[in-house]
Amino acid sequence: MDTPPRSGGNAPQPHDAVAAWFDPLLSERLAQAGFGTLQLLAQRINDAGVTWWYPVRGIGVRRAERVVQWLLEQQESTGMQVGLRSSQREDGRSPSLPRDGGRGSDNARFVSAATEQG
Repeated sequence: MDTPPRSGGNAPQPHDAVAAWFDPLLSERLAQAGFGTLQLLAQRINDAGVTWWYPVRGIGVRRAERVVQWLLEQQESTGMQVGLRSSQREDGRSPSLPRDGGRGSDNARFVSAATEQG
């Protein structure tokens, strides 16, 4: 998502490959983690919540936030609901989320521009 969405004016659909919508490096990493379609990606986000991006090599908090924001903006065309839930530890407390090298550690905040550099 470091470049503008790539699918020449078509509305995103759940079965679309992430490579049709995200930059090559990000889409490759998402696919390697098992999230090769928008539907699989949305399912992972819905299932895992704010920590959905942990198995994706090279993705940090800010890029993960932009991915979620983009999917939220596409809900009408995809028909997929995307919602972050806070993960809870067994003791009922929220987990500590890792800092992302100073590039953004506020998981509750979303970046509005999906193509903003980060």
